[in-house]
Amino acid sequence: MPAEIESFLAGIGVEYQRWTRVSPIPAFSFAEEILKTYEPELEGYKSKRNFCAYDVVDLTPETPGLEEMLREFKREHWHNSDEARFILAGRGVWYIHPAGRGVITVELEPGDLISVGPGIRHWFELCAEKRFRAIQFSAEDKDAEYTGSGIDAEFEPVCMGPAYFTSRIARIAKPVEAVRRNL
Repeated sequence: MPAEIESFLAGIGVEYQRWTRVSPIPAFSFAEEILKTYEPELEGYKSKRNFCAYDVVDLTPETPGLEEMLREFKREHWHNSDEARFILAGRGVWYIHPAGRGVITVELEPGDLISVGPGIRHWFELCAEKRFRAIQFSAEDKDAEYTGSGIDAEFEPVCMGPAYFTSRIARIAKPVEAVRRNL
């Protein structure tokens, strides 16, 4: 339901689009190849939204300092300019907290573009696979201001992919084995 998602999010200052290509490029191609392939769309979007640049960001379990980075992403904050990502691979959840409203969660997957407007409180969490590749658009001044509200700590991850269920089954199986041994 991309049209419904787009309409709902537009009402709270968040842009959502579904970008599809007739001949998609493999998500794990070299960054230069991805940027060249998507150049017409990227340049058009950059110009339309007054971004100064864009690049490919890769996050994997092997990324140095990943856990520290994720701790920062998971804290409620806002920016003084748009924050936009076009997802190439992996999945993640944006938690959006518009003023005077409850928190809205949006799980994004390859082909989704999201742009959170200036001043809108939000945070981000990777899904359990901790793999995420996206094109990020950059503004000239994109400082993060953390709210310190603590609301982000009240939310459990909502990604329900295969890695989530595998880790849940492993946690449940251990107590069951302990109970069986005690019988």
